[in-house]
Amino acid sequence: MHSRFKNNLLLLASAIALLSAPALRSQTLSFNVDLVTSGLAAQDGANAPFDLDFQMSYGNSSLATTTATLSNFQFTGGGAVGSAVTSGSATGNIASTVTLTASAAHPANELYQQFSSGVTNIQFTATITEPGPDVGIPTEFTASILDNSLTFPAQLFTTAPDTASLVTLNLNSANTLANVGAYTSLSSADGNTPVTGVTAMVSAIPEPSTTAAVLGGAAALLAFCVRRFGRLQGV
Repeated sequence: MHSRFKNNLLLLASAIALLSAPALRSQTLSFNVDLVTSGLAAQDGANAPFDLDFQMSYGNSSLATTTATLSNFQFTGGGAVGSAVTSGSATGNIASTVTLTASAAHPANELYQQFSSGVTNIQFTATITEPGPDVGIPTEFTASILDNSLTFPAQLFTTAPDTASLVTLNLNSANTLANVGAYTSLSSADGNTPVTGVTAMVSAIPEPSTTAAVLGGAAALLAFCVRRFGRLQGV
């Protein structure tokens, strides 16, 4: 067999073999968040304005730096208001992109910003990185909604284990969507007003199909090999 044709066949076999190779575990988890806020103004309107709040709390000094990026914000019935309030390494705003980076230098990071009271739904994409090692207390990412029932912005009470968040994630380098907690509100921040209309939902982001990409490359290589073999045979 002609050596070049043989090499091409070997390349084709290698490409096809990739289809059965196990995927490397990603250290970045991306997911969509959908916050249903349609009942917020009706139930908690006396405690407006409301803020969307993100926090990243460093877990242990032996953990590597971790980052949360929030993007693709969409508001139904209104939008972001004013400027974001930040602490630690938090930057950005909820009209564009928010970034929080937890490290030994910045163990507590927070960004919150007001949104208009008529908003009935908030959607955004969260991308969380954790390079490991997975030791000690995990760094935690949370998303919450704040009201002013305590005369300053504070989290609504929720069904989450921390009683204050709508979305939670304890970071490690093997996170999947199943590790993301999504919860429902219970009351205003002062506990005096029932607020049950705020619910968080999370969903996966479809990843580009590796199989489709490899198959496309393999098909192109196969077509090349067939043409080359035909020339060698005088077809």
